[in-house]
Amino acid sequence: MFNFVTTAVAETPSAAQGAGGLISFVPMILIFVVMFYFMFRSQKKQAQKRQLMIDKIVKGADVIIAGGIHGTVITVKDKTFIVQIADKVNVEITKAGVNGIISDDTREAK
Repeated sequence: MFNFVTTAVAETPSAAQGAGGLISFVPMILIFVVMFYFMFRSQKKQAQKRQLMIDKIVKGADVIIAGGIHGTVITVKDKTFIVQIADKVNVEITKAGVNGIISDDTREAK
């Protein structure tokens, strides 16, 4: 009988340690949650900024397309642009293929 009581009392601290071990992971889990929040928030902001830039492109805008090719938008379609990159050389590119818009400030710097 005495042996049973000793065994029961000896097992009680290990159960408390198990809960303490789980609680020690809470700060690490919290750090990962905060890290992922800021990482995805940043990525979402960049995607929104890029989408606004693409939506702002109109006929006559000077753009830089993938590969660093400069051209002028001739036609805006639903999912593509037709860009003139040289005299009588027009290419059709997807909207995702635009890397940036050449602003008036950029042209003056050249």
